[in-house]
Amino acid sequence: MIGKVIILLLLAVGISFSTVPSYATIGGSNAGYSRSYAIEKVTDNVFAAIAQPRGKAASNAVIVVTGTQVVIMGAHFVPDSISELMEEVGKITTAPVATVILTHHHRGYNYVDYDFPLGIQIVTSWQTWQTLKESYRELKNPVIFFDKSLTLRLGKTTIVASNLGRGHGDGDVVVYLPEEKVLFTSDLFFNNVIGYMGDGYLREWVLNLEMLEGLDTRFVVPGLGKVTDSEAIGRFRVFFTDFTTEMLHYLEKKKTLEQTKKNFRLPKYESLPGYREFFNQNIERAYRQLKDQ
Repeated sequence: MIGKVIILLLLAVGISFSTVPSYATIGGSNAGYSRSYAIEKVTDNVFAAIAQPRGKAASNAVIVVTGTQVVIMGAHFVPDSISELMEEVGKITTAPVATVILTHHHRGYNYVDYDFPLGIQIVTSWQTWQTLKESYRELKNPVIFFDKSLTLRLGKTTIVASNLGRGHGDGDVVVYLPEEKVLFTSDLFFNNVIGYMGDGYLREWVLNLEMLEGLDTRFVVPGLGKVTDSEAIGRFRVFFTDFTTEMLHYLEKKKTLEQTKKNFRLPKYESLPGYREFFNQNIERAYRQLKDQ
């Protein structure tokens, strides 16, 4: 009886028991965590923090050294991954981390993205800011939120953050460094990995992929997977189109969700990491969202 009362009280204040899909769940158990990120130098001042399969990071991050300060970009930051990123920054530069560009935040995930050191300012889309405010937790860091785009000029580095609206979630931010021609897509693009699509807006997502594919880039840092180029965005767009087309096929035949789950097949992609791990969540979201449109 006491246990039931405690659960009801926790639900009443909005604590979520859901779990951000972690890269640690892809390809095996998340027991015995290792390092969350592998740091890869992209240019002289840009470093990709690649989420590791047995770490606690749910997606990749980017570190940009601007001379007098450091900007970190990404999402799904838990305390352990934040500490690890701060440690990695200290190996690269003595400059302090001043800003985190939070690319998105999933509603209900109250234990991520709230634990940054208090001196760091958060830059994000207005949609993500609204989602953060809905939590029972308070984000105590200073916040700058924007509508369409925001350009930061820090030393000799230009950072362009763009709010693409709906895609992986609502208020997805991508970041482009024009001098370095580096694009950080966050979870709008997964490179040779199938990631979490459970909050996605499929029609808008594929349109955003087409736009990103056309940008003038040398390096693309995805939400999951290795640093790559814009051709890889095209390959993911093809997967996304195939996935959506197959789902529409079942909807046109008026199949139930359970029938769709049982029979849905994409043999070309089923061996990719994450396909089976996120199958139920991704199918459920696509079925319900496309059915309503």
